Amino acid sequence: MIPKIKNVSPFRSLRLIIHGSSGGYIHPLVNYVIKQVEYLRGSSVDLEVLTQKKPKHSRSSSVLVVPLLLLPGKHVQHDIPQICKRLNHEGINTQLLPFLGCWYQWISILKYFINIESQIGKPILLHHPLNNSIGSSYLEKLNRTLKIPIEPWSKWSKLREKEDPIYTPIPFSLTPNKNTKNLRTHDSISSLLEIDIFLFGLINILTHLP
Repeated sequence: MIPKIKNVSPFRSLRLIIHGSSGGYIHPLVNYVIKQVEYLRGSSVDLEVLTQKKPKHSRSSSVLVVPLLLLPGKHVQHDIPQICKRLNHEGINTQLLPFLGCWYQWISILKYFINIESQIGKPILLHHPLNNSIGSSYLEKLNRTLKIPIEPWSKWSKLREKEDPIYTPIPFSLTPNKNTKNLRTHDSISSLLEIDIFLFGLINILTHLP
């Protein structure tokens, strides 16, 4: 859930944090989100990519740090606090928001999409493997909310061999990666931002941050 933030400008700049691909590659869908949010908010939106060696300097002296991460893995627990610490040392007024995967608005979109998928198949949410207690607790809570199977994508090859039930995989990833590209062969969707309801839902959420 997004916390209420007091005493900040409605046009406060954003600093979005994403994992990125090898070498710091940024998927075009992320660039599209940034351009749309920047235009709609009328303020700067910077991007920090965890796989890039040198982070870009902030264009603003006051930012909301927004981790566009879906799971509370090591990046949320360790890398994000270090980023905020670095920004503060640079003299930037920094306020950190929770990671995207726990926002009520985002989970609501996910739940709506799953309800649609449930009408035509048996959806299963496939995620990056986690090996920490915080991640396990998060997935258990998400399972109670969504009421569908949730498994790491490393188990998908065995799961899809079973004829009953035949699952419809939902890749729990913002953009495609090597682990998600072959999960959902019937329509070639390999990430959430390839689906309009998630793409424009994220743009709307980010646009209306305080």
